[in-house]
Amino acid sequence: MMEREDIEMMRERYAPGTEIVLHEMSGEPQMKDGLKGTVTGVDDAGQIHVRWENGSSLALNAEEDRFEVTDSRGKLEVLIVEPGKYPRAAVIDDTLEAMQSIVEGYIDQYSPFEDEVSIVCNDEGKMAGLPLNRAVYDEVTGDMIDIIAGNFFLVASPADSESFKSLSPEMQLKYGKMFRYPERFTERYGIISVEKYKPVPKDMER
Repeated sequence: MMEREDIEMMRERYAPGTEIVLHEMSGEPQMKDGLKGTVTGVDDAGQIHVRWENGSSLALNAEEDRFEVTDSRGKLEVLIVEPGKYPRAAVIDDTLEAMQSIVEGYIDQYSPFEDEVSIVCNDEGKMAGLPLNRAVYDEVTGDMIDIIAGNFFLVASPADSESFKSLSPEMQLKYGKMFRYPERFTERYGIISVEKYKPVPKDMER
């Protein structure tokens, strides 16, 4: 079952009126590649309800179906992770300037995952004293292998492409869960300990 934070992230990303194009809907062969539709809302189970141009109202499952936002030319769908906050899906301009604006400096690409997904972060985050954000863990052993300082975002980085690509809805959910909770870092006797915590809800912020 999808958690509340995942559903809220999807509601922000797939607001009513968002135009999308379908590539594949699991178990529904009549829903053809290239079919266009308009989002009408995201329900409490995380299903994306769509008014399709063929008259159908079948909902999308972001973990199983393949689709993309149609207004994404010159844009990238990414997952932004900031210190002290839940991750958020966003659409940014596919430009160096837009990427640098997010990480607040020169960018560095870091690809520690088996998926063709990269972390884009500040090239001098630790040296510049940016706040520590999230740890990165070995996918097999679970050991911590690095700590990212400052804002970063996740984006698709196919091996056969020289440029970044949009992060699929499935990968947005996967890495949204991976980096969901902010982390506090404490060093004692040369050992770094990590504590995950829930951010203060928006309605309680001052």
